[in-house]
Amino acid sequence: MTLEQGDLLYNRYRILDILGRGGMGSVYHAIDESLGVEVAVKENLFITEEYEKQFRLEAIILASLRHPNLPRVTDHFTIDDQGQYLVMDYIEGRDLRHLMEGGPLPEAEAVRIGVAVCGALTYLHTHKRPVLHRDIKPGNVRIAPDGHVYLVDFGLAKMSNLDEHTMSGARAMTPGYSPPEQYGTARTDARTDVYSLGATLYAALTGFIPEDGLARVVDEIKLTPLRKRNPKVSLELANVIEKAMEPQSASRYQSADEFSRALRGMEPEAEETPSAEAASSAPPSKPVASAEKKSTKPPVKQQPRRSPFGLILLLILLLGAGGGTAWLMNNPQYTPESLRGIIALLGSPTPIIVSIIPTKVVPTPKPVDTLAAIGTNTPAEPTLQFTETPAAPSDTATPALAPTETSSIPVLTLPGTGAGEIAFASIRNGTSQIYLVNADGNGSQALTNELNGACQPAWSPDGKKLVYIAPCAAKSDIYLQSSLYILDLETKETEALPTGPSSFEPAWSPDGTKIAFSSLRDGFLAIYAITLSDKVITALTEPNATAQARQPAWSPDGSQIAYNVKRSGILRIWTMNADGSNQTQLYRAGGGTSDFLPIWSPDGANIFFSQSNSEITAPSSLMRFIVNVDQTPQRMENIPLPIVDVTFSSDGAWIAYESPNTKNIYIYNLIDKAPPAALLDDSELNIDPAWRPAPTQ
Repeated sequence: MTLEQGDLLYNRYRILDILGRGGMGSVYHAIDESLGVEVAVKENLFITEEYEKQFRLEAIILASLRHPNLPRVTDHFTIDDQGQYLVMDYIEGRDLRHLMEGGPLPEAEAVRIGVAVCGALTYLHTHKRPVLHRDIKPGNVRIAPDGHVYLVDFGLAKMSNLDEHTMSGARAMTPGYSPPEQYGTARTDARTDVYSLGATLYAALTGFIPEDGLARVVDEIKLTPLRKRNPKVSLELANVIEKAMEPQSASRYQSADEFSRALRGMEPEAEETPSAEAASSAPPSKPVASAEKKSTKPPVKQQPRRSPFGLILLLILLLGAGGGTAWLMNNPQYTPESLRGIIALLGSPTPIIVSIIPTKVVPTPKPVDTLAAIGTNTPAEPTLQFTETPAAPSDTATPALAPTETSSIPVLTLPGTGAGEIAFASIRNGTSQIYLVNADGNGSQALTNELNGACQPAWSPDGKKLVYIAPCAAKSDIYLQSSLYILDLETKETEALPTGPSSFEPAWSPDGTKIAFSSLRDGFLAIYAITLSDKVITALTEPNATAQARQPAWSPDGSQIAYNVKRSGILRIWTMNADGSNQTQLYRAGGGTSDFLPIWSPDGANIFFSQSNSEITAPSSLMRFIVNVDQTPQRMENIPLPIVDVTFSSDGAWIAYESPNTKNIYIYNLIDKAPPAALLDDSELNIDPAWRPAPTQ
């Protein structure tokens, strides 16, 4: 039950305002009527055994901490059949994410914030039972009106025990801010938090989320130099931050205290590491008056040594975890064929069962078609990076779409004539949230305020509800911690679905009774459907290493689902009946092209999908396949590349789509074929368009 302004919680805490709302609960601003002080109340409504254990762990961790740069927990209680509540200091001010909206931070301010957070981390890491935060990012660094810095949100923290190799607490990754070891079974330690703080300062100084740590190691993607993003930053500070972000933990600063001394410009030997007691009693950090350092000698930026032993070790760590296994199997540069030799040396990877919520799972029917899929992948251009676009692939492979094919579709005029609305996700405020905008680009409004972000909206058939995934801090390939949530636009209530973590790409059935989704809940990518009336989850494709699937899309009559699989390293479109039977490849084309992100036209006569060559940076074309006609798909002409994630207006006259190169969403009329128009006029990353269905009569 969501609390409202004026409600009295636990006969003590009067609700003043809602600070943030998510599928699992909200964070409230309240007044403690017993003591007359303002507090923040964190709510957990999703009470399963695992979530309850994690919430209790957070309370225990925070209640034992006393440091000027950390909030204090003052109360913790459970209300039967309602939820769990954590009461802590109310910290007035804004988080670093919001400060960054005004542009990159001045160097001295970034150093001041970095030193303050290092102080909190040194205390945590040297506590009598060391604590790792594991989710440092701009949204979790809060700045009070007087400039005081706080490190907040310990939802992913763990207590470290050097005698144990197991982990307590949740494990999650925030793309761009998480180091490589956080994706696999490698032990996370103090250097994990050092990396995340370095990435946070990189973003604060540049306004850009840095390249993902795991991609830097496996794909050998290079970190864009900080000074290339912001030449005003001194070379010395850039070197310090980039060293903190080294993919190999041995090459980073080995403690938060060492990182702090580097930020202050001191040599590593200049001071002794403060004890937990000293850190606990340290005064609040004061603003740094100048970026001048005691030593002008810049730290040496250590380059990681590339050795085959290091790569093999990394692969061992990745293949030992279900998340890492799935990541490798779903990266177009690391197909089962290219990894066969290494996998043969290391042995078969063991999948990790990621479902933590007990549900009734109905076994999948056996595929009828004899073509077995051996994996799948996100589109060849995952939009985590925006690089120069290579030349478009040749148009000789497929004929142009005949203009007479869509001549009977009624024309919908823009702007402002009932064109409808489009939901989309945007990174405009630092963390992805879902917005609603008129199809003419006007009237944008926020629909979610998830603490850790939301994305991938999909509409109910009546247009009154949205299913989305959270957490979703930024655009990613695989959302390892995301679950499904339903937002009712009339009541503003949010319902958490028991899909478990690592569930994403939701698609609502045309009759409104089910939602299909992709998930790693059983260790490998597969497609499931949840029945909304009783929450029964059915596996539609078999979750094993030789038959992975994703990107479900319902036919308008609800009888079929189009989806994506990967066969011999190439992405292809398949179809199956709504119950998972009759799994069949859509067409059998040759060549090295990949097909992905299928969607049906509203009349059910066509399946559209994106197509690119096998290169990861290749532009993608929009293809059309005429259902029940055995022919080669036709390429849609006159639309600038690339085109991904297409969504149709209800009448089929318009499409909206995402263009990774420009980070924007475009609309295009299939009738007059005028040049596409940008839906939004901002420069932020806008993704996942979903055209709202027309109201039913």
